[in-house]
Amino acid sequence: MNLSDQPDTRRGRLQLVLLALVFFGPLAVAIAMYYTGGTPEGDSVNYGTLLEPPPSLDARTHYDTGLRGRWTLLVKSSGDCGEVCTRALIDIRQVRLATGREIDRIERALLLPAGTSVSAETLEAHPGLVVLQPGDAAGDAVAGVFEAQPADHIYIVDPIGNLILRYPLEPERKLLLGDLKKLLKLSRIG
Repeated sequence: MNLSDQPDTRRGRLQLVLLALVFFGPLAVAIAMYYTGGTPEGDSVNYGTLLEPPPSLDARTHYDTGLRGRWTLLVKSSGDCGEVCTRALIDIRQVRLATGREIDRIERALLLPAGTSVSAETLEAHPGLVVLQPGDAAGDAVAGVFEAQPADHIYIVDPIGNLILRYPLEPERKLLLGDLKKLLKLSRIG
């Protein structure tokens, strides 16, 4: 072995080790994080509040509402559907329209407490809106599931009846739309 070849050999080995670290280093870090439960600190990537574990409508109730098989943007009101509630209905209508070709996968619903109402003008302005209220079988069952959830919020319900995300009654439409588009893109159902 010639002495002049030795630095080239060391240099080649060093390059091989560095190349291996570039490829296998991130893999080793990911495996370590997976097994130790380490997750990056900070906010989640979604705008809405994730409901864990997700409350769920039973299959029969969800079928009776007419919403089964579709993603649902549901407004839960604490009283008569007044100005803020009406704005929330406009927001979910606009978000649904903004989904473009995915519009057929999304329904809109309004959950009112017993003894409250929604004006005829509001219903005319929102064709296709499903109004749920205690007093009929579907309304009673849905109200029972939503009983533990705070009123005056917007909820996303998945096609099989799980409450997934909760939003304030006056959401940022763009962020709500972003969450909904992610769900629609990743979902094979509904």
